[in-house]
Amino acid sequence: MRSLYIGLASFAVAPAALAQSANTPVNLDLGSVLATGTNNAANLVNTPGTAPYQSPSKAPLHSTQPTSLVDKHTVDKLLTGTASYADIARLTPSVNNINPNGPGLMETSGPSIRGFQDGQYNVTFDGIPFGDSNDFTHHSTSFFTSSELGETIIDRGPGGADTVGDATFGGTISLRTINPAPKSTVTLNSSYGSYNTSDNSIRLDTGAIPSLNGASGVFIAEHIKSDGALQNATQERTNYFGKVVIPLSSSTTLTLMSDYNQVYQNPSIGATLSQMAALGWNYAYSNNPNSQAYWRYNNDHITTDMSYADLQSNLGDGFLYDGKVYTYGYYHHDLNGDDPNDTLGDGVTQASAGTPTNPGNNLAGAGVPNEVVLTPGGTAIPGIPGQTFLNNYRSVGTIQRLEKDFGWGDIKTGFWFDHQVNTRFVQNVSLTNGNAINYDPADSNGGLVTPTNDNGSIERLQHNQLYTFQPYGAVDWKPIDGLTLTAGLKWAYFRRAIDAPVNQKTEQAVGYTKNYQKLLPSFDAKYAINPNLTTYFQAAEGFLAPNLNTFYTTALTTESVQPESTVNFQTGLAYQDDHWAVGADVYNIHFQNFIDSKKVLVNNAKQTIFFNNGGVIYRGIEGELAYSVGNGVTLFGNAGYNQAFKTSTNVHITQAPQGTANLGIIYDNNGIYAAIIDQWTGGEYSGNNGVNIANGAAEGSAAGGKSPGGWYDPYNVVNMTLGYTFNHDNPNKDPIAVKLNLDNITNQKQIIFDNGTNGVGDLLYYRLTGFAAFGSVSVPIGFGSSL
Repeated sequence: MRSLYIGLASFAVAPAALAQSANTPVNLDLGSVLATGTNNAANLVNTPGTAPYQSPSKAPLHSTQPTSLVDKHTVDKLLTGTASYADIARLTPSVNNINPNGPGLMETSGPSIRGFQDGQYNVTFDGIPFGDSNDFTHHSTSFFTSSELGETIIDRGPGGADTVGDATFGGTISLRTINPAPKSTVTLNSSYGSYNTSDNSIRLDTGAIPSLNGASGVFIAEHIKSDGALQNATQERTNYFGKVVIPLSSSTTLTLMSDYNQVYQNPSIGATLSQMAALGWNYAYSNNPNSQAYWRYNNDHITTDMSYADLQSNLGDGFLYDGKVYTYGYYHHDLNGDDPNDTLGDGVTQASAGTPTNPGNNLAGAGVPNEVVLTPGGTAIPGIPGQTFLNNYRSVGTIQRLEKDFGWGDIKTGFWFDHQVNTRFVQNVSLTNGNAINYDPADSNGGLVTPTNDNGSIERLQHNQLYTFQPYGAVDWKPIDGLTLTAGLKWAYFRRAIDAPVNQKTEQAVGYTKNYQKLLPSFDAKYAINPNLTTYFQAAEGFLAPNLNTFYTTALTTESVQPESTVNFQTGLAYQDDHWAVGADVYNIHFQNFIDSKKVLVNNAKQTIFFNNGGVIYRGIEGELAYSVGNGVTLFGNAGYNQAFKTSTNVHITQAPQGTANLGIIYDNNGIYAAIIDQWTGGEYSGNNGVNIANGAAEGSAAGGKSPGGWYDPYNVVNMTLGYTFNHDNPNKDPIAVKLNLDNITNQKQIIFDNGTNGVGDLLYYRLTGFAAFGSVSVPIGFGSSL
């Protein structure tokens, strides 16, 4: 609770502000990207019919690094209601995303940005960095749904000194929540489509409430349920969201937000070629209770919440203040079979031997046998071995920002502090004996017995903490009209602590504390050549503390693992007028202290340790363009050409598509909305040798030369949207909208990537899920200016 007290005390910086009368307060978390000003060119993104408004992705005029903006208009018109933030980000250059189970119907594999993987970039929610402290990754189906998102901003760079987060060097996906509507309205939304997918929600906008000094709120309750594109890979989600904006005075606003989300899902980990051949191309889990792959034995129960209080104030005399206190929690409990994807030599799955319509019991063969031991040192008996899993954490933190305008420029200062406490636990159980403890020495823990792992049944019991503190300062100098030069410095400090009675991998009791720190300078120059055209240059450093997995060894001091860092150089431009929206940039990123792993002997046993192994060069060119032809027709396209290779060997980085593109046409006129978009993903390496890709054709892609092994060819997915808004031309009537999303209209089903291997070394594949259709209707009911 000490962290919460620090955050609450930090509000004391602006007590006098409440009594002052000045101009409208400013959300400093938005930075310059959405500070659109008052000139007409900057407001084109909000003007229907213009190219900046219609383009799914556009480069903001006030960017100081390569940036793309996707607005609420695009999300509502173009995407399905179940889409995640990863699907939104996929509309922008150099972003790749894989949906193995349909749009938003499983945690996504990604997204990646320029080849940087999840855990190597930030995701923020109303400016709050969030994620798992062990590896800085995120969960696309947790915390929120797309219905509560307004703008989504993808910064493809580390940002300036005021950009805070655990993983700044790969960029930031900045998610902004919706604001209350000015009119009191209840909106009913409902959709149904492929895979028996339903999405129903109710939204209440209060409008401004005069008796509460003009306070307003927006509240959403939503329920999503689907069988999923894959067999027995279901998902059910319930989400509650509320946001209240309270004007405390003409110069000060308090915003309160809270979100609560529950997820039940059976997430697929992929399938082998033999499983697909025997049980169907979309195989995920069995309906056989005598199998480790039984769907009821492989499920997640996840509950999340996030809340914040944000005080924004214009203090007068050029001072602006923005202070936020927040907390968020993630509580994940699951069951899983020990190895549900084991296969036999004849291509029939051991987990579900038989036929797709009449699966039988497991047969003898490779992999984890269906037997358990219910007493320490006892005899093995028939049973289904599995695991119970727990990953719970809570973060408490604050972001404090203060800015002073001096006329010649401004000075910015502030800090971010976050403290996350995390418990991780895995125990072997018998899934057919009421989850009784399984002491089988042949189980996946290898039978190692220590004083703290309950006779070998506990594989992991960790109590982890991460403290993050990032103070910063920056100066904006405007030497001539239109030119802004910004220099900044941020100190990034991480303290990682682990107290593990049973450490992951080693199963030994350990206790470590490590501190990491680095000064991160940044410089950018932005020049507005005219109100429609801006250019920018950025040079900045990024930083990433080592993953918790570097602690999964008894030989922590064998190598000194240093944090990974980047030096980024980027330049680009943005142009907007009524008919054009253009953005382009080039980048070169030197990724230093690349963390690699190797096996070493410790006490006559092999352990994996981590070490720094040179660097990686990321470089490429990106562009986006939209042209409004007139009469509601807009042509658009964006693309990224991306290279990523190790400096020591020139070997390509894995899981890094060598390019992405979005190309399409939109018609939006007289209430009719129609769009078709072709999303292309370039080829990439998986790093696994001998990958068998589409149609089971062996490519023989062993590592060699610049190849790390395992190549996947480029692929296209074409999506179509058709919609109509009734009463669109009558401001006195509420607009009722209907929409039809047709995804993957060419019915592509090829294998596009692998998710590692099963216990016997067979690759587990993800593939495109074929054609899908979703219909939706939105009915607003207005009640006047306020409740």
